[in-house]
Amino acid sequence: MSIFGIDILYIVLLALIASAILAVSLKNLAYAILSLFILTVLTGIVFYSVNAPFVALVQIAVFSGAIIVLFIFVLIMTRGGVAVEEESR
Repeated sequence: MSIFGIDILYIVLLALIASAILAVSLKNLAYAILSLFILTVLTGIVFYSVNAPFVALVQIAVFSGAIIVLFIFVLIMTRGGVAVEEESR
């Protein structure tokens, strides 16, 4: 399974590493959650490519579905991590 002599798994692993670095280094929480979502989907693809389809299904269903929805809910409820200005007295 190669495209122009480059193995597809190496491309997925490179994207996985880049997404992991972005998930921990981005200041904007919405972008960090998006890169975390990409990270979990790519991890599921890696699991599927090493012949672990059940683990890949659980990875995508649980982490990409439930955990990311929880993070988005927290992002909305905390106003995106933006500090609320105190009212002047």
